[in-house]
Amino acid sequence: MKFGLCTGLDGVQLAGKIGFDYIEPAVATLLPDKPDQDFALAASTMAGAKLKAEAFNCFIPGTLKITGPAANLDSLKQYVAAALPRAAKLGAAVVVFGSGAARRVPDGFPMDKAKDQIAAFLTAIAPIAAASKITIAIEPLHKGECNIINLVTEGSELARRINNPAVRSLADLYHIGQDHEPLANIVVAAPMLAHVHIAHPVTRKCPLPGDGFDYKTFFRALKDAKYDARVSLECSFDDLAKQGPVSLAYLREEWKKA
Repeated sequence: MKFGLCTGLDGVQLAGKIGFDYIEPAVATLLPDKPDQDFALAASTMAGAKLKAEAFNCFIPGTLKITGPAANLDSLKQYVAAALPRAAKLGAAVVVFGSGAARRVPDGFPMDKAKDQIAAFLTAIAPIAAASKITIAIEPLHKGECNIINLVTEGSELARRINNPAVRSLADLYHIGQDHEPLANIVVAAPMLAHVHIAHPVTRKCPLPGDGFDYKTFFRALKDAKYDARVSLECSFDDLAKQGPVSLAYLREEWKKA
């Protein structure tokens, strides 16, 4: 299992020093709405780094609506076509589709129509992702953050509906915990599972020994699902330089024990 850190491109050196296997920055750091020379300047941060940005999150900005009457599929495709090749240049294998503000269904808008809009969006960008050898991982967000695609099973069902290997799903321990979703749902979603996020399921802080949660239960579910790719720490640290090595070593040990 690879363990990565959700951090900006400027955090790659510290992440490597701590011992993480990769970083997971936001797609916005790729400057998809800026010219190539601006991206080249941003990407120079990664030059010589021992880690790659194997995953990206915060895919679609909230200003680009995926659902509702303001949704514009052409604009979305244009943004994605600019972002994904740049992500690939920095080593991306997975791009996480959370994007709660972009996909949130407006009040009064039919939920079924919104689901169709999201499906149409994912279907349209799947060839762009495939061309860049990137998998889009649908991230279920808990009900407090978004009103559509909240459960691991819902993310995997949507991925099955798209029926394209470039679109898969994600399991995030924090969102699972917030909506009290059974960990067994990870096993149900196993064939579609492409990426994982981890944080304390209540506090969203970095996992640490004695923090009150048994992470082996989560890891057992991943092993039962035969998942062994990447787990990104998407959590807050009081002091990354001090807590990062402790959290990383702890999770690697818990994975072995699970």
